[in-house]
Amino acid sequence: MVPTILDGLLTPEEIARRITTSSGVHVTARTVWEKARRIGVGKKIGRATLVAVEDIPLLLKEETKAEKRERLIKKSNRPDALTMLRQARKKRARA
Repeated sequence: MVPTILDGLLTPEEIARRITTSSGVHVTARTVWEKARRIGVGKKIGRATLVAVEDIPLLLKEETKAEKRERLIKKSNRPDALTMLRQARKKRARA
């Protein structure tokens, strides 16, 4: 069998199943995908979501309070969709 680039990629469902069977802790595919997106290791090919096998230890690593706080600060500094819509409407009304 010829190795391909996709051999090292797993779906969040496969990762969640492996974690659940090896540790006994129930983890959902959605939890795996959300953390993969949050830490930047999730890849999307079409509608399929994939994570590299080498990145699984990063998914299992506990996030520190400082990392969570930093993420919340970044999130709170961006304007939400409603604010952006209001600003666009005001700009359009002035023009």
